[in-house]
Amino acid sequence: MKILIVEDHQLFIEGLRIILGDLVGAPEIVCANTAARALEILGQDTAIKLILMDIGLPDIDGRALLKILRSQGYRQPLLVVSGSENVQIAKDMMESGAQGYVLKSGSLLELRKAMQTVINGGQYIPLGWQDLFAAPDEGGPKAMAKYLHITERQLDVLYLLAKGHPNKAIADWLGVTEHTVKTHIQALFDALGVRNRTSCVREAERLGLLTKL
Repeated sequence: MKILIVEDHQLFIEGLRIILGDLVGAPEIVCANTAARALEILGQDTAIKLILMDIGLPDIDGRALLKILRSQGYRQPLLVVSGSENVQIAKDMMESGAQGYVLKSGSLLELRKAMQTVINGGQYIPLGWQDLFAAPDEGGPKAMAKYLHITERQLDVLYLLAKGHPNKAIADWLGVTEHTVKTHIQALFDALGVRNRTSCVREAERLGLLTKL
């Protein structure tokens, strides 16, 4: 089986190589240290059957990459392997298209179970998180965005804006025109009561719209 690892820490990648060799019988492993590289590899290699991905990528965050992958038709099972124990972040990743979320602090047995679960078409969340996932989400960035009448797509633009990407790069990531990006940014300015990009990001941070991944 061919596995794509999307992770920017080389030491962790090497550790995963060793672990995966023991778990699933020496799979073929391809690595990408940025979201852009991951998209390039997936566009060239149709043999990849599983994606293991961190969420703290250097170019865009994992949630944005997930939405791009799904919007472009990539349907490989995707397991998030993260050091974050923030349940809301895990929920966001699952809602954005991940089949599973496993903690880097977890056991090898749990990683094995998570991989088998998502490969077989199921969903996996960390042990002991079932009740937390079942609890209603009454707050967080999405609730604030809804209150301010900010759409999901505008949130996507906001996340990329906060990363410092220019309009053209945002348009390329989201598969829209620069004009559409400008329209979304103006809508964000209006919703947040600001006049420029810097103030927009600062106000979004103050309101909790930017989840720290």
